[in-house]
Amino acid sequence: MSKKDTVEIWKINTVIKAASILKLFTGKNPNWSYNQLVHETKMPKSTLSNMLKTLEYTRLIEKDEHTQLYNLGLEILEMSFSARKAFSIIETAMPFLDDLQQRTGEIVYFTVPKDGKVLYLEASYPASKSVAYSVTGKTLNMHCTGVGKAMLSRFSLDDVKKIIDYYGMPKYTSTTIVNYDELIEELERIKERGYAIDNGEEAYGVRCLAVPIVAGDEAIGAVSISGSTLSMKDEKFDEYASMLMEVANTLARSADKFPKSNILPPEI
Repeated sequence: MSKKDTVEIWKINTVIKAASILKLFTGKNPNWSYNQLVHETKMPKSTLSNMLKTLEYTRLIEKDEHTQLYNLGLEILEMSFSARKAFSIIETAMPFLDDLQQRTGEIVYFTVPKDGKVLYLEASYPASKSVAYSVTGKTLNMHCTGVGKAMLSRFSLDDVKKIIDYYGMPKYTSTTIVNYDELIEELERIKERGYAIDNGEEAYGVRCLAVPIVAGDEAIGAVSISGSTLSMKDEKFDEYASMLMEVANTLARSADKFPKSNILPPEI
């Protein structure tokens, strides 16, 4: 028996399969039909049917009797609240995020790397802005976000390439960087000046300034100030970057409170 086989002998495939089904439900694809799940999971129909019935029984997923579509259940929503409370770094970070928000009048985001993407842990919003949903738990590609590029600038080139090879460089707007060599050049500029800029690369009309949170030589997260192209003027960037760096340095001293996460995509 190889060392790998010895290490992985504890794995329970049934649990892995159930988790793989739950992970399909995302902000982009919150609802799935049975046939779609058959096609996506490649599971035998009898296995998938039993899995879905079991997940329904535990209320981790629900089935709409009118549309016949599956979605995540209320148990997941309750668990997400518990998960958020378990990450004490969020409670530590919020006063600093709120202070930044009040000083700038813009949205302030707090993120960490997860499986080669950006995971949004929390945000502080201006009272005057209407927010349709909580950002907690949202994931985005790294190449098109200020926080993602800020973290990538502190990753090794080998890890950057593995992430880009896995996810590609989807184009979201006309300013999205979709060329690998151009991205590497941008990361060098970010590392030199200490902060990243998102010029409407993930969403039109939005500009963002982001700074990595670094503990030792490892990027464990990033914080950003985000606003409209009208409010986020170039002349504010030096001041905003200084504010963000101060917060990033403060949060880095609580590195032990950050959630443990792989920076590379699954199976890499």
